[in-house]
Amino acid sequence: METTGLAPEKDKIITIQIQRLVGRTGEPIDEIEIFKEWESSEKGIIKKVLPLLTCENPFSFIIVGKNLLFDFMFLKERAKKYGLRGLDLRCVYNRAFTDLKHVLVMINEGNFRGYNKILKETKITNEQIRELYEEEEYEEIIEYIKEEAKIFTDAYRKLRKKMPPLAKHL
Repeated sequence: METTGLAPEKDKIITIQIQRLVGRTGEPIDEIEIFKEWESSEKGIIKKVLPLLTCENPFSFIIVGKNLLFDFMFLKERAKKYGLRGLDLRCVYNRAFTDLKHVLVMINEGNFRGYNKILKETKITNEQIRELYEEEEYEEIIEYIKEEAKIFTDAYRKLRKKMPPLAKHL
């Protein structure tokens, strides 16, 4: 998810992206799907993803991402702004989800500061997204999303491969 800032009461969601991955390997099944606010509306893209996060059938898929709690809280607040049946965080809690943020902190020797540096850097930073959005440089935002998704899925696939053998040490 890309936003114009960090405060859901004043900033907005400009993209929500989803991509199906093979459960056992983390390989992408298909191309990333990007819901763009500038092609419909913020309310419109929120309405497209809320049905995926209901309490019904919580085991239909596992959500995988980085800093998911930020995404869930932001989505909940923005849905509420539009009077949409908001995201029930209890439903998200009951779902299986994997947040790489926590794994990356562990890899970073338990330090939050700099945990993100473990991943390859993108050409564009998160901080530049608002500026690109205001300048209507939408293609640059899309390229950033695709680059970030590739970096994420590459890291996720490596972790999926390396982590199961750690179980024998527990």
